[in-house]
Amino acid sequence: MILSIIFGFIAGIWIGSITPATVSVIGAFFVLGIILWVYKIVVKPEQQKIIACIILVLCGAGCGLGRIYISNLHEPSKLEQFVNQKIKTEGIVVAEPDVREDSTKLTIKLNTVFIASSTVPVSEKVLVTVPLYPEYHYGDKVSLFIKLEEPKQIESDDGRVFNYKNYLRVRGVWYTSRFGSIHLLSSGHGSLIKNTLFSIKGVFTTALNRVIPQPESSLMAGLLLGTKQSLGKDLLTEFSRAGVSHVVVLSGYNIAIVAESIIALFSFLPLTFAFVSGCIGIVLFTMLAGGGASAWRAAIMVLVALWARRTGREYKVGRALGFAIVMMLAHNPLLLVFDPSFQLSVLATIGIVFVSPILAPYFIKITERYGLREIISSTIATQLTVLPYLIYSTGVLSFVSLPVNILILGTIPTTMFFGFLTGVVGLVSMYLSFIPALFSYILLWYQLKIVHIGATLPYGAISLPAFSWIFVVFIYVTLTFCLVVLHKRKS
Repeated sequence: MILSIIFGFIAGIWIGSITPATVSVIGAFFVLGIILWVYKIVVKPEQQKIIACIILVLCGAGCGLGRIYISNLHEPSKLEQFVNQKIKTEGIVVAEPDVREDSTKLTIKLNTVFIASSTVPVSEKVLVTVPLYPEYHYGDKVSLFIKLEEPKQIESDDGRVFNYKNYLRVRGVWYTSRFGSIHLLSSGHGSLIKNTLFSIKGVFTTALNRVIPQPESSLMAGLLLGTKQSLGKDLLTEFSRAGVSHVVVLSGYNIAIVAESIIALFSFLPLTFAFVSGCIGIVLFTMLAGGGASAWRAAIMVLVALWARRTGREYKVGRALGFAIVMMLAHNPLLLVFDPSFQLSVLATIGIVFVSPILAPYFIKITERYGLREIISSTIATQLTVLPYLIYSTGVLSFVSLPVNILILGTIPTTMFFGFLTGVVGLVSMYLSFIPALFSYILLWYQLKIVHIGATLPYGAISLPAFSWIFVVFIYVTLTFCLVVLHKRKS
């Protein structure tokens, strides 16, 4: 029954994302549900359960359509009248600056637009690209003289089109601007919690950079904090070709390690305090890491797992995944259709949760030492669920993903431990931090070397031409059918 509501809710958001829904259309779903509920009374008992599921799907779809309806997806922007014009405005940096190799992207929430001698109040975000220096920080109030541009679709050489406009809309950003005039007015206008977290993050990464050279220190920051952009385009391309981009994206694996570490740290205290500390630590850590879709999905599932353990209830990972999806879509329904990271995160989790147990019996002859059997079955399961969509989106098919994952995944927990130790000790003494930094560097060097070898092997990865999304649907339907057959064969 719960699955029916979840399915309907997701379907409603999907429909509403593609085409605007009206109040009458939303109401029609609930009216149809009521009609079926009345009809259910007169049908045979064996048919009532089917009709009940249909009613729940319709009600869920109505709720999904309603959630999209109250979002601003299909509403015009108040800044629309200023597009392709140079305007003077003021705003506040409301997100951590995204530092790239040769520029910085600032998410600025504009509050005032100046026109001649008058002012126009606004409250919308824009993405402004500025030089690396001078540096700006979260909470800075700035004055800008910029030209607003509507985000354009990004078309690759192979014909693939990325809807950059809706990707930014997921993040509440309406327009972009490049290298306008920007001046700092004042600082300290952000949330106290976020200011503190970002300050800690800056000090921590500085401690890492002092004792671990590049690019190893950037990889460590990616493992611990999900800051993959600092790796640079070349290394990110190698990670993509080797099929291990997920390593530098915060997942349930990384966050579970953090949660267990926090709970272990407070294990000498009462269980309730340790539990609450673990939950708060997960939320703060996710915020510190930028709060991406994949990170929040993982954080919610880990929080559900901690709650189940604390209350002595059975943890059903499938339901936890459904709960995480509904919670995230209720907060931001645009994630479903317009955020590739959310889509890939959900697909990867489906692979681990549902597909891996089906494949595991076929790897019974592989040793369990070092978690090798689990790594192989989980990696193959994840590749099966993610690969069709990934190829559709990027066009890159990696043939070395499985061996590269097998060679490096087992070293990730140890690397994260030594990296965390390096950063913490570095806050006290740079010289003492060289000891854990040495072990961190060896592990990071090994991982980068394996990724580089895998990415540069001849025909290790190939590029495929663009193809229709209908073909992707066909692949997933075929894959589902094959997995059902395999499951029945072993059961």
